[in-house]
Amino acid sequence: MDPVAEPLLAGFGIGIALGGAPGPVQAVLLAESTHGPARGFRAMAGANLTFGLLLVFAAAGFSQIALGTTWLRLLDLAGGVMLLWLAFDGIRGSLSSRQGATAVAVRLPPFVRGASVVLLNPGGWLFLATVAASLFAAARLAGGRAAAIASALAMLTGLAIGDAGVVVLGAFGLRRARTGVRIWIQRGLAVLLGALGCWLVLMAVTLQ
Repeated sequence: MDPVAEPLLAGFGIGIALGGAPGPVQAVLLAESTHGPARGFRAMAGANLTFGLLLVFAAAGFSQIALGTTWLRLLDLAGGVMLLWLAFDGIRGSLSSRQGATAVAVRLPPFVRGASVVLLNPGGWLFLATVAASLFAAARLAGGRAAAIASALAMLTGLAIGDAGVVVLGAFGLRRARTGVRIWIQRGLAVLLGALGCWLVLMAVTLQ
């Protein structure tokens, strides 16, 4: 196999795996898409554009990511608080749906929610500093900076395909469930986000 093609295929496969792996981003995409495909895809656009820029910058070598204990603690705390807020907002939205409200108060638009959950996700930064950095280094050795950027774009393509599947599941699968079932699904996703938020806050408090 062409040495340049190997990191491209690896990046694409890793991207699809990332898109389908459960985590904060996928929970937000599902939660948004249960309110309609437009909201789901706007959240996906925010998440993918933000992570895509980080991938390209890392592949181009413009940033050397080195997360010390202090930065990890701050990311854990900020990400945990963000997820707890999203969980609260999700519960509030499900209660409004139960009461038959025609509009749900949302402080952050879906695009901003998607971008924020990427920026405040410590796991994403660790991925960039480890798995992505290793793949981009191999790509640069095989074909220079252009090959590294191409592998980043291949990873983003795979990620977008995986995330789109999550949005379609939420918008055309979960959303078509009966109202009572859909509300409980929304509450379950909110609880999941809250649990992840509590875990991140706990990590920030106990990180040595």
